[in-house]
Amino acid sequence: MYHHVKKLMYTVNVGESDPRFGNMLLEQFGGANGELAAAMQYSIQGLNTEDPGLKDLLMDIGTEELSHLEVIGTLARMHLKTMKTARDAAEADPLIAICGGGGVGLYNSEGTAWTSNYIQITGHPEVDLRSNIAAEARAKIVYERLINFCDDPGSKEALQFLMTREITHMKAFMLALDSLGLGNLEIGKIPPTPGLVDQYFNDSTGEGDQGEKDVIGPWNSDEVFQRVDSPAFEPGLMMVDGRNGKGAGKSHAKHR
Repeated sequence: MYHHVKKLMYTVNVGESDPRFGNMLLEQFGGANGELAAAMQYSIQGLNTEDPGLKDLLMDIGTEELSHLEVIGTLARMHLKTMKTARDAAEADPLIAICGGGGVGLYNSEGTAWTSNYIQITGHPEVDLRSNIAAEARAKIVYERLINFCDDPGSKEALQFLMTREITHMKAFMLALDSLGLGNLEIGKIPPTPGLVDQYFNDSTGEGDQGEKDVIGPWNSDEVFQRVDSPAFEPGLMMVDGRNGKGAGKSHAKHR
C-alpha cells in the first residue's frame, strides 16, 4: 500500500531557472537510468520474489526511488517553468514547451519516450541483484555529470543527495548478493562445460594503427585461464573435457 506524504524526501531550492539544464534533468526522470526505471525494476522484482528478506529490500528501495522521482521531477519542473511564458526559454526545447506546457513528461533529455524495455528482470536473484548494482552505478555517473553541468547551488545540493543515495543502494544490493552464499560464477542451475569455461579466447590480436598491443592482465592470465590466441584461425580448437571440437587430438591452444 502506497501513501503519498505532501513533503519531498529532499527539499529542492532553485535560485535561477535554466530551461536547458531542466531538459538535461529529464534524463533522470524518464531516461534509461532514471528514477522511474529503477522504481519499476526493483518493485516488480520484489513482487516476484519468494524470499521475504529480499522482497523487503526491493520494496524498500523501489519505494524510495519513487520518492527520488518526485524530487528530480520537482527540480526539473522548477528549471523548466520559464518555458510556460518566455519565448526564448521555450526555444530551448519546443517539445517540452509546446506539447508539455513547460512541465516534465515521461521522456528523456532527447525526447525519447520512457519504455518498460529499460527494466531488467530475470527472476533469478543472483542475476537481478547484479543488474541492480549496475543500474545504481550508471545512475550515479549520470548524477555526477549533471552536477558538473550545473551552476545553481541549490540544484547541486539536491543532485548530490540523490547521487549519494545511489551509492547507498548499491551497497545494500551488494550485501544482499553476498547473503545468497553463492560463488561469483554461480548463475542459475546448469553448470558450465568443463574445460571450455576455463579458456580465454584472444580474439583481438596483432598491433593496432596506434601501436596498441595485446595486454596480459588478471582477466586473461595463465593463472586463471588457458589463453588461446586467434581461435578463428584454428578450426576445431575449442576444448571440451580435454578434447577438441572434432573429438580427438591435442589442444591447439598457444600460450604466451
